Amino acid sequence: MYYLLFVITFLLSLLPLCCLYGLSYFCYLILLYILGYRKKIVFDNLRFAFPEKSNKELKELMRAFYRSFCDQWVETLKLMSLPPKKIKQRFQGNWSTFEQTVQSGNGKVVVMMGHQFNWEWGNLATPLNFSGQYAGIYLPVSAKVMNRLMLYIRKRTGALLIPANDLREGLHKLNPEKHILAFIADQSPGDVRKASWHLFMNRPAPFLNGPEKMARRQQAAVAFVGLRKIKRGHYEIYVEQVCSNARELPNGALITQYVAFLEKELRHQPANWMWTHRRWKRTPPKESTNDL
Repeated sequence: MYYLLFVITFLLSLLPLCCLYGLSYFCYLILLYILGYRKKIVFDNLRFAFPEKSNKELKELMRAFYRSFCDQWVETLKLMSLPPKKIKQRFQGNWSTFEQTVQSGNGKVVVMMGHQFNWEWGNLATPLNFSGQYAGIYLPVSAKVMNRLMLYIRKRTGALLIPANDLREGLHKLNPEKHILAFIADQSPGDVRKASWHLFMNRPAPFLNGPEKMARRQQAAVAFVGLRKIKRGHYEIYVEQVCSNARELPNGALITQYVAFLEKELRHQPANWMWTHRRWKRTPPKESTNDL
C-alpha cells in the first residue's frame, strides 16, 4: 500500500505548481462551500481573535485562510520532487540569525514556531541553510502508511526527526556540538493540568511547557521563528534571537514571550495560520485563572 501511494503522490508532485494550484482551488471549493469543513470553528476562532473586524471582513479572511490551507497541502505534495535548489529559492529570510544564535550560546538552539504556512517547506529549507544539525519534534500520523510518506518528505534535506512520544531516545541522536531543536510550540497540550495558560488572541489557551523546559535543561539559546507568505509558493522565514541561555531567564518567561510573538505574527498575516484547530476548546483550571 505504501509503495502504491508513494508512486501516485510522486507522479502528482511532478506536475507544475500552477497545475497543483488548480487542484488546490478545487479542494478549496469542496471544503468550504460543499463540505463546510470546520467552517463554524474557523469563523468563531476568527471572530474572537479579531473582534474589530466586520462580518464581511471576517468572511473574506476565512476564504483567504481556506485558500492558504489548501495551498499548504499541494505545496507539501510538491516537496516529493522539488529540488533542494528550488526550495532554497522559494524559502528565503534572515538565516544568518541561526548561526549568530548558535555562536552566542553553547552550540545548542531551541526554536519555537507555530502552525504557519508553509511549515513543511520550512522544515526542508532549514537544513539547507544551517551548517549544523537540524532536528524537529513531530507528532506521528496515526495512519502508518501516511506517517511513513510524511517522514520521507520531511527527511529529504537531511533533517533529524524525533517523535514526540519517544523524545528521550531521539535526543541521544543530537549532535552535542551544534544543533537546532525545533518545536511547533502552539500545539495543544494533551494534559492541560501540566500546561501553561495564557491569554492568546483574546481567549485563555493552554501552551506546552516542554520547549521551555528543554531549553532550560540544555542551557540552550532560544530563537522564535515566524513564517510569512510572500506569494503563492514563495515564503520568508523570520528568525528572532531571544536569549543565549534559557536558564538565565525567569521560569515561564519564554512561554510568555512566545505567545506575544505568535500573536504579533498572526496579526501580521491572519490567513496564514491553522484556524481549523480547536485551540480554545478547553477552559483553564481555577488555579490558572488568576494569572490571566
